[in-house]
Amino acid sequence: MTTKDYDIVVIGAGILGLSCAFHLKKNNPGKSILVVDRLGEVGQANTARSNALFRNTFTSWDNQVLSDTSINFYLDVERKSVDLGIRKTGYLWVMNEKQLSLNERHVQKMIDNGIEVGKYDRADLGRTIPSLRTRFEASDEEANIMKLPDVAGAVFGAKCGRLDPDKLSKFYANQFLGLGGKISLNVNATSLLLEPNEPLGIEGEPFVWQESRVAGVRLEGAVQSDLWAGMVVIAAGIWNNEILEPAGIDGHVKAKKRQLFVVSARGNQSLSNLIHNDNFNDLKTLPFVILPKSGCYLKAVEENNEFWVACEDDLNRPFINNPEPNLENYKAEPSYYEHNVYPILKAYFNEFENSRPSQMWAGMYSYNTLDSIPFVFAENGLIVAGGGSGSGIMKADAMGRIVDEMYRDGEKGEAGLYGNVHYPIEKIGFKSRAVQREEWVI
Repeated sequence: MTTKDYDIVVIGAGILGLSCAFHLKKNNPGKSILVVDRLGEVGQANTARSNALFRNTFTSWDNQVLSDTSINFYLDVERKSVDLGIRKTGYLWVMNEKQLSLNERHVQKMIDNGIEVGKYDRADLGRTIPSLRTRFEASDEEANIMKLPDVAGAVFGAKCGRLDPDKLSKFYANQFLGLGGKISLNVNATSLLLEPNEPLGIEGEPFVWQESRVAGVRLEGAVQSDLWAGMVVIAAGIWNNEILEPAGIDGHVKAKKRQLFVVSARGNQSLSNLIHNDNFNDLKTLPFVILPKSGCYLKAVEENNEFWVACEDDLNRPFINNPEPNLENYKAEPSYYEHNVYPILKAYFNEFENSRPSQMWAGMYSYNTLDSIPFVFAENGLIVAGGGSGSGIMKADAMGRIVDEMYRDGEKGEAGLYGNVHYPIEKIGFKSRAVQREEWVI
C-alpha cells in the first residue's frame, strides 16, 4: 500500500468544504487533514457570489433540521463575539390565493415541528407594507399580459435573514487552522488516484478483478504532485462532477446559472423609504420578500441603501453538467433584468419604477435534481457532499457534522447536529435515502 501523505484530503474551500474540514479536525484531532482549492482564497467561488441568505422555512423536515441546527450554530458563534454579519430580517413569502391554499399543510407542519412562522392576510399586508400592490385592475393591460396574481396573504419566517459569506468562510478556516489543519490554495485537484486493496505490483493496476479504492488525488498548480490519503472528501459544489465522473462515480449534481442585480436607492427617496419597516424585525428593515410571480424576490441591504433582486429563472435556463472553472465566464444579463425581473418588481412595488441595476453578477446553483435535498454518500475510500440546491450556506454546518460522522462511524451512524439534535445519516445518502422532497426552492 502507498504511504499516506494525509489522513484526510478535502477538495473544495467553499463554505461546505471548510465546515467538513473543521468538524473532521475537531472530532479527530490526531488526524492530519489538508484542504485544497484552486482559487487563491477561501470561500471565493459560489460562496462569495451567493445571496447569503438563511432560513428554516422549508417544506421538508430534513431541510428544516439541517438548516435550523446550522442557523442556531451561527447565531451562537456570533453571540460569542465572532462577527458573521448576521441580519435576522425574516423571510416573507407573499402568495396568491391558490398558493396559500396549496401551502397550508406545509405551513402547519412547520408549526408542528417548532418552526416559527406567522400568517398574514391581505389586510395585514396593507398595514405592514402599505406600498405593496395586492390587487390588479382588469384594465391593467401589463398585469394581464404577465398574468400577475392578486396577493391574498403571506407566510413570515422569523428565524431567517442574511449573513456575510466571507466572514463565515474565514471563521471555519481560522478554526480549522487553529486546530492544526492545513489549507493549500491555488492548487487544482485534477483527478482521483485509485489503488487496489491488495496491490500486486503489476503495471496498470487496479484491474477490474481487483477490489480497489480511492487513495488520493492528483494536484496541479502551486503544488504538482500525487497526494495519497486515507480518505478523500469531495465538497466542491458544482465542480463535484469534474473530479468524480472521470473515475466513473456519479456526482448527482447539475449546475444552473443564477443572476443577482443590485438596485441602489441613493437619490430615490421612495425606494429608500421602502427599505425601512418597523413591523417585522428588531432591525426595522423590510424582510426578504418573495413575490407570488416567478419566484421574483427582493432583499433590502439597509447598510448600503440598496436592494438585491432576482427571479427563479428555471424554465429555459439550461443545466450545465460540467461548469467552467472560472465563474467570470458566466455573466449576468442586463436584458434579463429589463424583461424579466423589472416588470414584476415595479408591478408589485411602484417604488421600483424606472430603476436600473448599478451592479450585477452571476453564480451557480448546485442542484440535486432528485428532491432538492443535500446529500452525503461514501464510496470506496471517498465521501461526497453536495446538492445544496441554492441553500448550501444555511445547511453547511449540519452537512459538515454529517460528513464527520460518516467518516468516524460509517453510513449507519447518527450525526449529532448542533443543539444535541440527532440525525440518521443514511437518510441523506443514496443507498437508503429517505427524505421528503423539498417544495419551497427559490
